[in-house]
Amino acid sequence: MTESNVSPGRGSAIGPLRGVRVLDLTRMPPGAYCTVGLADLGADVIRIESPRAAGRPSRVVGQSSLARGKRSVTLDLRNERASEVLSRIAGSVDVLVENDPPGELERRGFGYPQAAEQHPRLIWCSITGFGQEGPYAAWPGHDLTYLAQSGLLGALSPIDPEQPWHPSWMLAVPMGASFAMTGILAALRERDATGRGCWIDVSLAEAASWALGGFDAALSDQGVAVPIDPWRRIYACGDAKWVSVAAAEPRTWQRLCEGLGLPELVGELTSPDCDRAAVTQQLSDRFASRPAADWLAELGPQGAAVSPVNVGGDVVRDPHNQARGGTLEVDGVRVPANPIRMRDPSGARSATASQPPALAGEDTDAVLAEAGYAADEIRSLRDAGIL
Repeated sequence: MTESNVSPGRGSAIGPLRGVRVLDLTRMPPGAYCTVGLADLGADVIRIESPRAAGRPSRVVGQSSLARGKRSVTLDLRNERASEVLSRIAGSVDVLVENDPPGELERRGFGYPQAAEQHPRLIWCSITGFGQEGPYAAWPGHDLTYLAQSGLLGALSPIDPEQPWHPSWMLAVPMGASFAMTGILAALRERDATGRGCWIDVSLAEAASWALGGFDAALSDQGVAVPIDPWRRIYACGDAKWVSVAAAEPRTWQRLCEGLGLPELVGELTSPDCDRAAVTQQLSDRFASRPAADWLAELGPQGAAVSPVNVGGDVVRDPHNQARGGTLEVDGVRVPANPIRMRDPSGARSATASQPPALAGEDTDAVLAEAGYAADEIRSLRDAGIL
């Protein structure tokens, strides 16, 4: 995939969000996913970090992948004067993103009510597990907490399980971050029309529940009806790798059966007397007879609706992902490319911030100067241990 422009980077003026400035107060993945996505699209994201981290590479819970493409400012948010500094910086940005517990920043002296009064054009985005109000608002949790409460974990679990499926990676967090990005973009558009900012309240649990909206009975006691059948399941191949099969339509099922050398099974898809266990066993035996790569090379081009079950480095080596530029290396770390691809008559434009993470605090002086601080004021703040 050829790209006509250099990819966005720290404080870059390249990308569709060039000119948009974002103050990132987040410390955990929900907010970091959101702000790295905005940086990917060209926003100037300014990340606030603890002075204790000064001089070290910027990290989000110990990882660099969600800190890339952002500028870094050190500020001791526990200091009573921090609210004054935050307010000054907030006056120079368009968007503020935070993931503190509801009411925490307001109690420290600079929450949404104070910001809205001082900077009416500011867009404030709060990302929390359960939202800003309600019985669970103050409850702590992690991705599994919100995924379970949302109903999505139950929907993803096998039928009649001894225990619901336990995912080994985050689902609610990136979904919530995506909705936060969408809300921010909508709020920027609204501000263009009204001149006013707003407060965006994103609940990770509600973001996960939203995924259930494609089936009318998903939120009823009937539950989600997407069964595990011979034509929709995962099969082990002869090399201990797995392939997914989603051949639930007559055309794809026919091509799968014929490609596997089992044409006698074509009619089973619509047969009221189908012995699903027996059909599953036949497909399992056939898939187990050859390596996954062989089956994919044979069945994929025929339109049999199969795909590899990629794990870890398989994603990087996958030929389709390689052709699409689906991953890239940033500061020695492989990261997923932003899935938003933009094209114009001159070609495709990258939408992934490929600049490595800043050193914590390396942009402090520049950002404060942009917020109107004089050099002697910055020195005074540093001498006082606030920066």
